[in-house]
Amino acid sequence: MNPRSFHFRLTSHHPAPDRSTKDLVVEFLTEAGTWEPQQLSLTMPGFRIYLIALLLCQHVYLVANAREKHIPLQKVEADLVVTASSDWIVASVEGNFHLHLDAAASEQERRPADAEAIAFIQERMKLCPVSRNLPEGVHKHIVLEIQG
Repeated sequence: MNPRSFHFRLTSHHPAPDRSTKDLVVEFLTEAGTWEPQQLSLTMPGFRIYLIALLLCQHVYLVANAREKHIPLQKVEADLVVTASSDWIVASVEGNFHLHLDAAASEQERRPADAEAIAFIQERMKLCPVSRNLPEGVHKHIVLEIQG
């Protein structure tokens, strides 16, 4: 049986002063190879909604913890690839989150965005309830990187 692969990407902006999420866009890579913006609806396949919930939960935990650590987050770009068996059982989750700091922030304001803080946020993202409810055998690999 052939595995199924689902690829999503996310972009969000976090302007000063409160760094709350603005302009959040989630896209899905279709079988035709085009990116399609996602708007949740009752006609959307349930499994896709589940995977979007996984991506958004990870994003919420990332942003909330970046705010807690006073990191001047300007933008987040993420790619999420989920592999499932032919009978829709999730086998692996691979996520790459690219954090862009506010270019207008001073060096002192950027200082909290160190390796220790990024590791802390990455650990906290594991507490996302959607991720925690994945079966134990699911391979999960989430990477956070500061860009620029």
